[in-house]
Amino acid sequence: MQRAKISAFVIAHNRAPILGTCLRGLRFADELIVVDKSSTDGSRTIAEAYADDVITVPWTPTVEETRTLALSLCRHGWILFMDDDECLSAEAERHIRAEVQAPRGDIYEFPLRHYILGRHDERAYYWPEHHVRLFRRGAVAFSRTVHAGIVRLSDRVARFEATDGVCIHHLSHPDASGWIEKTNRYTSRPDRVGIKAGPEGLAAFAHHRIDHWMARGSDGTPNGYPAVVAVLRAVYDIVDAVKAWEADSGVTGAALFEQACARLDQAQLRGERILANPFAHGYAEKLD
Repeated sequence: MQRAKISAFVIAHNRAPILGTCLRGLRFADELIVVDKSSTDGSRTIAEAYADDVITVPWTPTVEETRTLALSLCRHGWILFMDDDECLSAEAERHIRAEVQAPRGDIYEFPLRHYILGRHDERAYYWPEHHVRLFRRGAVAFSRTVHAGIVRLSDRVARFEATDGVCIHHLSHPDASGWIEKTNRYTSRPDRVGIKAGPEGLAAFAHHRIDHWMARGSDGTPNGYPAVVAVLRAVYDIVDAVKAWEADSGVTGAALFEQACARLDQAQLRGERILANPFAHGYAEKLD
């Protein structure tokens, strides 16, 4: 029987400190492709040391729009894909090779060990969480929509369990600043699976999201690591809901600033005493 072959691809942007570890874990693939989103930190040089092909494309804020391109470059029947902050466990190669030779499914989900604030803790909300990272060609398509980017075209789905020794170490957010930067970047995408506050209002929504993510963990220590990452996860949802409110209001802050400046300028030209609130007269009703 002819051996099944695997194409692997990685989307990379400015991950030089960990990109080498990511790519070394994929050297067993029959083809390794890196799509570099115009890195400026030496990531391309690292990629060239391991990949069969390195393609440079313009930077974009999310990976979804780049995965379809990467998939089109792959030549083999099985596709293994990773982000540049993901690293396969040492045991993964043996299990992946065995699966593609005698597949239980067309699509495979891997447990992700998220490292947020530099650490992974199995008591936190995120463990165990599974993501698709391996599929037979034609079983998956990629959408441009953030957080809905993987479209399953087969119902033959198999899963590597956490007890198998196969996992992806996701070295995602070294600090809170990185989390907030990514939160802002992803929630600013118009084409995304977003979240809205609902009729209870933003304050109730915020409390609910904190409670939701806290309940997902197995350690309720008020100031412990699981609580910290639960609050960070809730922050994402809260920011997303506030941005949905902004979009629904139909008025941008920049436009309101421009109008406030026009009022101030007019008042100064007339030598009038300006109201303490330059947003008064006609804006409250637009936002109600």
